[in-house]
Amino acid sequence: MANPFLYPQVRHRRKLTPPAFSNYRQYKPSLREEFEAQCVYCRALDRIKGYDSFGVDHYRPMRLYPSLATEYMNLYYACNRCNTLKRDFWPSLRQYVVEKIFIPNPCEHVMFEHVRYKRGTVSAASPAGEFTIERLDLNDPDAVEFREGLIQVLAALVLEIEAARKTVREVKKLLDGAAKPKEKGQLAKELEAAKGNQDKLENRLWLLLG
Repeated sequence: MANPFLYPQVRHRRKLTPPAFSNYRQYKPSLREEFEAQCVYCRALDRIKGYDSFGVDHYRPMRLYPSLATEYMNLYYACNRCNTLKRDFWPSLRQYVVEKIFIPNPCEHVMFEHVRYKRGTVSAASPAGEFTIERLDLNDPDAVEFREGLIQVLAALVLEIEAARKTVREVKKLLDGAAKPKEKGQLAKELEAAKGNQDKLENRLWLLLG
């Protein structure tokens, strides 16, 4: 929870089977749901960057593989920045087999075996990871600073939520044990206020992460 950018440690198995569309852009809502509203390459969240800042990526480039232009299994949810930087890259046979250079995707590869987050910075765990970080400029200073800031905000918010939940439990316990009507009335008001504060904090977290 404290770091929403972490790369998955298992391969993703596609859950959705959308109808066949003639335009690949029509798959965007399904891809957003499939990949939980995050860029598959940098793990940016579209609730923060904005839905219009994301699009459909052709893992095997459309220019090289036109027959896969509307093939759902070849499409991924990616932020426009990663999509633009990736462009039409496709590894040569030597790059893929000998140099182990390619851009991993979460369905065909275990992302964690290639790229990993240490707070807001991406580190490489393989030659493919090193290439991906460089090609997609994953450690752009502004991006790293933003991620670090968001991680700090989320960590503080999680602590606030835990404290709010504890307060709700404690006030509820006092209310359950209260005997006098006046005391019960006062504690009921305190419980309502405590629950309201908890809801407000949890809604704030939901707005950030979805």
